[in-house]
Amino acid sequence: MRKKQRSLHGGYMRNRVVLIVISVLMFAAAIAITVYFFWANGYMKPATESSPTTSYEAFTYPSITELTIDPTRETDIEEPYISPINFDELNAANPDIIGWIYMENPQISLPILRSPTDDTQYLYHDAEGNYNREGALFVEHQYNSADFSDPVTIIYGHRMSNGSMFGTLQATTQEETFFETPQYIVIYTPTEQKTYRIFAITSVDSQHLLINNDFTDPEQFDAFIDTVYSNNSIGYTHLDDLRPTSDDHIIILSSCLWGDRSSRFLVLAVEI
Repeated sequence: MRKKQRSLHGGYMRNRVVLIVISVLMFAAAIAITVYFFWANGYMKPATESSPTTSYEAFTYPSITELTIDPTRETDIEEPYISPINFDELNAANPDIIGWIYMENPQISLPILRSPTDDTQYLYHDAEGNYNREGALFVEHQYNSADFSDPVTIIYGHRMSNGSMFGTLQATTQEETFFETPQYIVIYTPTEQKTYRIFAITSVDSQHLLINNDFTDPEQFDAFIDTVYSNNSIGYTHLDDLRPTSDDHIIILSSCLWGDRSSRFLVLAVEI
């Protein structure tokens, strides 16, 4: 009888220990999930510095110091265009690479991709086509051409919490001193350099801008710009002297909004 009691007591203790361990693990997991939720959604301090640049073994990856922005460059002077980007090398690695974006503030130097068949390809694939949760910067082939000639071109990128891709975009552009000096974006293509000046930062809901707007229609273009300029919320800015018209070409950098992943943070720049 005593042996049976000891056996029952031992079994009870073992089950109790197992339950305690499971409870502790579940509690720790709940804390971890909660912390991750707040971190991923931007309720903690957003990234202001990029993580070390991704290394692509298949092609040369220009650093920030190897590229420059020259907004005074005379684009109407006929002289051979020599790209600082080796597009032959890039396209040998991945023919979907259509351009290279360069910014000094925040520091961004990355390839831009465009899949001819699947607009979701580069959500979770890098510039070499390998699976990567950071994805790559891309435009959609259904709505934008490969030469950035549309009235509005949207470049998508993840807002990575480690600062990679468009991870530092919102924190940097919302700094109080950001617009004290002109801010530029350069797009290098195989045939030309396109220089844009940032004129606004804003946010929108999850609507697909290129589905819901026909930007080739001047009225719809102007209506969208009116919406951008009507957003006077704290942290958003628009420059009246750079307000574009339907004759202009603009690019929009789009990423998730800190604190609300269902909304989009936009940086808008007009070609100069």
